[in-house]
Amino acid sequence: MSLNVEHQYHTIDRIDDTPELPPSISTKREILEKRLQETEVKYRSIFENALVGMFQSTNNGKYLLANQMLCSIYGYDSPADLIGNITNIKEQLYVDPNRYEELMELLEARNTVCKFESQVYRKDGSIIWISENVRIIYNSNGDIVGYEGSVEDMTERKHSEEMMQLQLAKQKEINLIKDRFFSMACHELRTFLTIIITTSDLLKLHGNKLNAKDRLQYFDRITENVKSMNELLEGFIAIGKAELKKTKVKISPFEIKGFCESIWQDVQTITKTTHRLVFDSNCENITLVSDKILLRQILINLLLNAVKYSPHSNTIYFQLDCQTNQINFIIKDRGVGIPKEDRKHLFEAFHRSSNVLNFSGTGLGMAIVKRAVELHGGNIAVESEVGTGTTIKVTLPTICTNLPTSNWETKIFCVCDDLDRSLQNSSL
Repeated sequence: MSLNVEHQYHTIDRIDDTPELPPSISTKREILEKRLQETEVKYRSIFENALVGMFQSTNNGKYLLANQMLCSIYGYDSPADLIGNITNIKEQLYVDPNRYEELMELLEARNTVCKFESQVYRKDGSIIWISENVRIIYNSNGDIVGYEGSVEDMTERKHSEEMMQLQLAKQKEINLIKDRFFSMACHELRTFLTIIITTSDLLKLHGNKLNAKDRLQYFDRITENVKSMNELLEGFIAIGKAELKKTKVKISPFEIKGFCESIWQDVQTITKTTHRLVFDSNCENITLVSDKILLRQILINLLLNAVKYSPHSNTIYFQLDCQTNQINFIIKDRGVGIPKEDRKHLFEAFHRSSNVLNFSGTGLGMAIVKRAVELHGGNIAVESEVGTGTTIKVTLPTICTNLPTSNWETKIFCVCDDLDRSLQNSSL
C-alpha cells in the first residue's frame, strides 16, 4: 500500500517537474498556414504591382499567370484577357517564331536566360521590342513543367539605340565625305595650277619669241584652266552641299519653255559651239514651279556634255514634254557614247568614262545632275551606245503647292520640296 502511495507521489512529482510541452500538431498547422497566407499575400502583392511584366507559362506555350504590367506591355486589359487570348505563345506573340525556339534552346542548355531580346505583337497588332529573363520550372522528379520570368518593354530604348547608331554612321559618312573631297580637291586643283604656272613661265621666258597667234593660244590655255578651276570649285560646293544634305529646294514660278531656250544660249556662250539645237516642246505658255537654280544645274550639265562629247557642228536634240503628272526633259546627242562598263559609275563624283579621258572635264557634272534630280523627287534614265550617241531622260513629278495661282495659267506644273508634298493630293 505504502509502495503505491510512494509510487503515486513520485509520479506526481515527476509530472510537476516536466517542462511545458510544445503546441499540438494542429496548432503548428495553423501557424504554418497563417505564415503561408501572409507570404502568399506579400508575393501576390509584389507580383501584381511589379514594375516589370511577370508570368508563369506551361511547357506547351500557354500562360498560367500574368501580372497587370505584362498585360499593359502586350496591350491587354487584364490577366484573364491575356491568358484567354494567347493560347500559343510562339505563334501568336513572337513576330519571328524562330526567336521563341532560340529561347527554348538556350533554356534547355542553361536553365536560365537573361536579357533575351525579341520583337512581339501587341493585341492591336503593333510591334514592340521586349527583353526577357526566364527560367525553367521543374517538378520533384526533375521534369520540366513550365517557365517563369519577367518582361520589360524596351521599344523606346531600342529606337534610341538605333537613332544613335544612325547618327554615328551619318557622322562617319560626313567625315569620309570631307576627307574624300579634300583629297580630290587638292589633286584636281594642283593639276590646273601646274598647267597655269607652266604656261605662265613659258610666256615669261619665251613670250618675245612667239608671234601674236601663239601667245594668244597660251593665254587662252590659262583662261581655260582658270574657268575649269572655277567649274571644279562650283561643282565641289554643289556636290558637297548635296552630300551633306545642306541643299534646300527653293521654289518659284517661271515660264519653262523660255527658261530651257535661255540655257542653250548660255551653253553656246560658254563653249562657243557650232552645234545646232533641235528644240521640241509641247509646253506652250506653261508655268513651272520649281527650284530654278537646281533645274538649271540639271539641264546645263546635260547640254554641256552633249556638246563636249559630240563632233563639231553636230545636232543636239532637246525635247521638253509636259504631261499631267510629270514633266520630261529629253536630251539626245550623236556623240561618242558611254561604254557599258562605265554606265554603273556614271553618277559617281569624279568618275569619267574610259573613252573620254582625252576630253577636258572634272567628272562632277553627272553627279550634280543626279543629286539635283533626287532633290526634286524625280528620276533619270540613260540609253547609250558607243559611237552612236546618248539619250538622257529626266522625269520630274508634277504636284501642287500652296503658292497662290490666281495670276498664273490654268495649267501649272509644280515641282516642290518636301514641305509641300503633303499637298500633292490637291487639284491643279
